[in-house]
Amino acid sequence: MSVDFKNMIAKRYYTENLRIAFPVILSFAGQQFVQVMDTIMVGRLGAVELSAVSLSSAIITNITMIGLGIAMALTPLTGYHFARNEKSQCNVLFRNSLLLNIIMSVALCGLLFAINPMLRLFGQPQSVLDALDGYYYSVTLSLIPYLIFLTFKQYLEGLGNTFYSMLITLGCNVLNIFLNIGFIYGYMGFPELGVTGAGVATLISRIMMPIAFIIIIFIKKEFKPYFRRQRDNETTSQQVLVDSLTCRLVDLLKVGFPIAAQMTLELFSLTFMTIMMGWLGEKTLAANQIAQTMIGFSFMIANGVASASTILVSHDYGRKDINSIKNHAYSAIHLGIAIMICFALLYAFGGEFLARIFSTDEDVIAIATKLFMVVALFEIFDGTQVTALGALRGLTDVKRPMYYALICYILVEIPVGYILGFPLGLGAIGIVGGFMAGLILAATLFLLRFRKLMRAMGE
Repeated sequence: MSVDFKNMIAKRYYTENLRIAFPVILSFAGQQFVQVMDTIMVGRLGAVELSAVSLSSAIITNITMIGLGIAMALTPLTGYHFARNEKSQCNVLFRNSLLLNIIMSVALCGLLFAINPMLRLFGQPQSVLDALDGYYYSVTLSLIPYLIFLTFKQYLEGLGNTFYSMLITLGCNVLNIFLNIGFIYGYMGFPELGVTGAGVATLISRIMMPIAFIIIIFIKKEFKPYFRRQRDNETTSQQVLVDSLTCRLVDLLKVGFPIAAQMTLELFSLTFMTIMMGWLGEKTLAANQIAQTMIGFSFMIANGVASASTILVSHDYGRKDINSIKNHAYSAIHLGIAIMICFALLYAFGGEFLARIFSTDEDVIAIATKLFMVVALFEIFDGTQVTALGALRGLTDVKRPMYYALICYILVEIPVGYILGFPLGLGAIGIVGGFMAGLILAATLFLLRFRKLMRAMGE
């Protein structure tokens, strides 16, 4: 009887993770699906155009991670106070995060505009550089509405609601694909803009995302207590309110900056990997875009489970329920591994089929097929590291993972990838092999860190 009871409890934790994760997975998958469709549609224009999107995406995504990391701090902090029924603290966190994210979005746009002329210094093919400007600048401008949207998204996820962000994301993704068809190829009366059209479609669809969230929040009454400004009777004085606002801004930065740094370090390694692929030529760079698009797709699925882990663990942490922290975290890790095993099999046995969806160039297909074989080897480690990291974020343990990211992605991944790719002559396979080495080490360190925290909390 006791065994059945334990199994029932275990199933509850898996079910709760899936219930929270499913809308997030659909949201993430929808975002990545748009990237997949961008790659497919642009890939039909040629290898140069596909390489332009690859290089632009690598740079922009890396910088976007700074803003995304800062925005993600809102979820565990809100989740902690939501579990304690502290609505006013949740509201203060939201207002601070919105202000912070608007400032960050403008600053990041300025940074990306300054980076663009310097791309000429990284030894990339001139034909690629000539093709990327329109796409690059359009997607850069889209960061402002996107980070405003993320403020609403991360806040509602902290409250345990992942449905509306999924609904908005999927709706705007459909709009993005529709606009892609029009602006890239000039169908349905749209101007034919080629690569630039993909960027314009992204900008328009991202402008609609925060607008849709504002409409939903205005209509749905259940959210009003969490968006209502503090009244005077909720604080003992105006100074207390000012101190609370300042304190929450500091909390967001203390949690958000290490998350941003960790994510930026990981994406920087991918960016440098893309740059190294460019040294091998346009076709290798195009094949790398195909592989990274699919890596991103499978990662986003596992990342949905990781986000659920962050939400549930933060709620457990607010209630000081150590047993639930452990079980929600480990069930998420198991789910992440199971998902990535499925993708590993897909990449190992269907790599060539996937490559042919993206490109008609036989050389690009051949290179991408080989890359998929290496990707299949590290998918399990990728799923493990992201879900373990999600649990650590739920505990607001973010500083140590930042240091681990520096070790894994900068001090291990990049040097190993370079050595395997060039001095040892393995080319693109060796560069991706360096990424695998970093992921294996990251999965190990994040798991060990979580187990250490559980022991310290009295597991």
